[in-house]
Amino acid sequence: MRNETLNFIETERLTYCVRTSGSADGVPLLLLHGSHASSRWWEPFFAILPESIYAIAPDLRGCGQSSHSHDGYGIEEQAADIAGLVESLDLADFDLAGHGSGGAIAIEYALRHRQRLHSLILIDSVPIEGAFTPLQGLQLLSQMREDRSLLRQALSALMPAVPPPTMTGAEFEAFFELLVEDASGMAPAAFTGVAEALGRWNRMDEGHRLTLPTLLLLGTEDVVVEREAATRSLLAIPGASNLEILRGVGHSPMIESPVVLAERIIEFITEDFESFEEARDYASEGNGDSDDL
Repeated sequence: MRNETLNFIETERLTYCVRTSGSADGVPLLLLHGSHASSRWWEPFFAILPESIYAIAPDLRGCGQSSHSHDGYGIEEQAADIAGLVESLDLADFDLAGHGSGGAIAIEYALRHRQRLHSLILIDSVPIEGAFTPLQGLQLLSQMREDRSLLRQALSALMPAVPPPTMTGAEFEAFFELLVEDASGMAPAAFTGVAEALGRWNRMDEGHRLTLPTLLLLGTEDVVVEREAATRSLLAIPGASNLEILRGVGHSPMIESPVVLAERIIEFITEDFESFEEARDYASEGNGDSDDL
């Protein structure tokens, strides 16, 4: 396993706990976790990355060891959080990956700060149209705060293809309990705050501006993101050339199938992006958007 470090980074908006791995002068890859998660979810993925990839995974607001708060869980607000972190880390021309609700934050960031990005990677992401959680679902999320067995069951449903090949059964059980511990320790407002925010967030009308190279990935056994919704995201984003399907994988490929996920991402972020130039130019000209990416 590669060496990992935990650092605390102060920004104007909050204090981030950031997990990093790889050479600091390598290719920067910023990874945003999803709901009821933490940077720990990326550990199996970190373990098989080459040293030349500088992986950076923060605990998002209200999660892990980053600042907890009673508010600030809107998608726009969390994208602003990430902008502050990027400034503090002095990142430029970096690859940004978002998982689940972290995908919505990544999309929002890319729309506002695309000049800083090399590419966008959406892993079993909330679709660009957002996601509505009915009242019954919000009540269930609130119940998960107090019912650890229910929380454990919910997280388990997100990763049907475990343990991964990189872990023994016992190793995974110990790791999974840490994930449950992280989720149970979230800020109370975060349990429902992100889901409520996703019901208000919709960037379908702005999708044409996402002309930077974009990779979409979806597990066939994902019980959260529907294939049809992911396809609508694909059609709405000019920079996305394909929806990559991960066979036999659920909502959490960084845990269930880290080797396959790493292969897909590394191939994408190290390829020649010339094939995207025509799409970039066409979208920019067709929509009156001439900013460079």
